[in-house]
Amino acid sequence: MNRWAIALKNAPLLLRGIHEYNVASRFGPLPAREWLFPVTYRCDARCVMCNIWQSPKSAELSLEQWSDILNDQLFAGIESVSLTGGEPTLRGDLPQLTELLVAKLPALRRLTLTTNALRTERVIEHCQHILDLSSARGIHFFVGVSLDGIGQLHDEMRNIAGAFDNVVSTLDQLRELQRYGLRLGVNCTLTSRNLHDAPTLREWCAERGLAVNFIIASFAESFYDNVDAQDDLAFSPPQRELLLGFLHELVAQRTVTDLAAYFYTDVARMIKHGAARSTPCVFQKDGILLDSRGDLHYCMYSRKLGNVSQDGGQDIYCAPGNLAHREEIIAKRCPTCTITCFLELALAKDAFKYVRFLLGGRR
Repeated sequence: MNRWAIALKNAPLLLRGIHEYNVASRFGPLPAREWLFPVTYRCDARCVMCNIWQSPKSAELSLEQWSDILNDQLFAGIESVSLTGGEPTLRGDLPQLTELLVAKLPALRRLTLTTNALRTERVIEHCQHILDLSSARGIHFFVGVSLDGIGQLHDEMRNIAGAFDNVVSTLDQLRELQRYGLRLGVNCTLTSRNLHDAPTLREWCAERGLAVNFIIASFAESFYDNVDAQDDLAFSPPQRELLLGFLHELVAQRTVTDLAAYFYTDVARMIKHGAARSTPCVFQKDGILLDSRGDLHYCMYSRKLGNVSQDGGQDIYCAPGNLAHREEIIAKRCPTCTITCFLELALAKDAFKYVRFLLGGRR
């Protein structure tokens, strides 16, 4: 199903989103619609731009606990769940957890799985199960494979020998599942170490019919725990110019349905002029980050708001003190944020910005 067909099918949801983002949100907190779900903090990669793999081991809530938690009003309106980590496929009960989500979330329309694709057999097994489950319920299932360079460069970015070959093997098998409705793409995190290879990666993916989502590396104490790597991975002045050129190239080749072009234009403005981010974000309005331990955050820059295994999720989400914290994040952190989670949904719901972008031409 192409982008236009998906947009038409979801038109009622998008129209409601436009109303909620531009009108209803002025009168109180919106129901949670998008859920970023780190299902585990375990990871079998050693990425240079992320220290999640160094996180202390922590207890993950059981399926039985999640079954009770998902009865909370917080989850009644959840339409999109992004399964991430760590490496989500390391969670042995991921298929069963996904079954629980599908059964307990009445509004669920979209599932996303982000994977480093290092363990081909395991990834394919999990994806096949989730695809069968989602297809039976009319749920869109998207898999985003992390790939930060071609050949040895990717191995170096992930600090895993043979990582690139494993990713290629996994991608080849995932592409076979596309005929059964799987949506597939590549995520590339750009840093000073791999920026030079971005055009080559883009061409490599295009030859295989794979869209690439280019992400500017983010640094946070509370999620990635990678602030100490910022100096090493940040772009030098010459690299900033190289990055600007690459972003403008991406925008120049955009199509009308390429919502990412808006974001790339926005990032270029942020880098070149120090402008504040204008790209909408679901976490400002109706997104949550709820992890495997039950810790609830508004986003990855949010403090812990509470734990849903101890208190009601809706009560935590709507607590006045927590909502004030979200406004503080919006004022202080959002202007410089380059995170792209649920980007297309945010732009679709706040479509007026995107329409103005199209009418205004390339910037």
